[in-house]
Amino acid sequence: MIRRLSVRWRITLVAAGLFAVALGLASFVLVREVRANLVDSIRSSDKQQLAALASQIGNNNDSVPSHFDFEGPPPRGALLVQTPVGLFWILPDGRSVAADPRAAAALARQRDVETREVVESAQGRITLVSQRSLAEVDDTINSITDALIIGFPALVLLVGLLTWYLAGRALRPVEAIRAEAASITGSTIHRRVPVPESGDEVSSLAVTMNEMLDRLEDAATRQRRFVSDASHELRSPVASIRTQLEVALRRPNRDDWAVVAQRVLAEDERLEQAVADLVELARLEEGDTTADSVEVDLDEIVFEECARERAVPIDTTRVSGGRVLGRRDALARAVRNLIDNAARHAETTVRVSLSDDDGTVELVVADDGPGIAPGDRERVFERFTRLDEGRARDAGGMGLGLAVVKSTIERHRGTVQIEENPPHGATFVVRLPAA
Repeated sequence: MIRRLSVRWRITLVAAGLFAVALGLASFVLVREVRANLVDSIRSSDKQQLAALASQIGNNNDSVPSHFDFEGPPPRGALLVQTPVGLFWILPDGRSVAADPRAAAALARQRDVETREVVESAQGRITLVSQRSLAEVDDTINSITDALIIGFPALVLLVGLLTWYLAGRALRPVEAIRAEAASITGSTIHRRVPVPESGDEVSSLAVTMNEMLDRLEDAATRQRRFVSDASHELRSPVASIRTQLEVALRRPNRDDWAVVAQRVLAEDERLEQAVADLVELARLEEGDTTADSVEVDLDEIVFEECARERAVPIDTTRVSGGRVLGRRDALARAVRNLIDNAARHAETTVRVSLSDDDGTVELVVADDGPGIAPGDRERVFERFTRLDEGRARDAGGMGLGLAVVKSTIERHRGTVQIEENPPHGATFVVRLPAA
């Protein structure tokens, strides 16, 4: 049942309950200690009086004195003196009076405090007995108990109200964070929850939530940009295919259908490559794609990919052995994209080298094209980035190949960077941990 209550109510009930238990135990101990202290005080006072009386009786050789002088305050009640000749009451004013044995027996049966003192005198052994009624102690304890009965619920209620107020103040920033988070939608994801200046756990929660919203906003922005760019890029080859076929159908006797088919196949290949790159990027973003990694001879992949027919020759004379741990299909796509990108921009040749040095396999793909400016060397790895719009379209590139390369290499715990290739051109350097 308590779990259905709010945090504020739960904190209040728990705090009030714990305080009630603690206060109850403290009250019980208090009453016991007060009673014990009062009884001890009575015993101590009676012992002092009995010691003084014993001294006076011991100095009297005839009988019990008819009057006693008390040192200090007189006793609060009568003192019973038991002697070989009978019982005597010593009254608070110092007089001694013969005691009725039945009265003494009745007094002994009462709920009193009894203190004894034995005196050796000329009359023999005299026993002094002080019997004090506990009525005053009981009255004091009852007064304390009545005060606790009245004050106990009042104190518990006060603690409950104070806890309710303090819990409300402590949870007020949480409620503000909750209300703001509840109002954030896809169209208002730029908004952030308020961060209290307390610097406590609630403040850390707000900071963490804002950081999460930053990541969500960034992911949503990249997703919208990706969908927009993908729809635009995929629309281009589809529209080209449709246009060429419609034109050919309008003049069936004048167009060479073999040429039309080649153009359509080229656009289809471009469309297929774009779809494959998009699928690969989506798969790379799903999580760890190297869970089923095996040892891969990277030099075999390089030779296989360099053997494909391209517009410029590929120099592989500097390719030596290199073994890495990863997925062969993903690494093959990354190598293919690197070589295709270099071949599209190279003027005369593409040089590929592979080496294994001190536990690191390094793959270098260099072209003698126009090169890449230092300010663009990070941007080219973003999706749909083309530094030369017209040339990339004519060559069939959509700006996805290098994005696939970067994601694949990083998933394999490697790095990829761009360097100069003097006198002109770009050099892509991939470093992977050796198997």
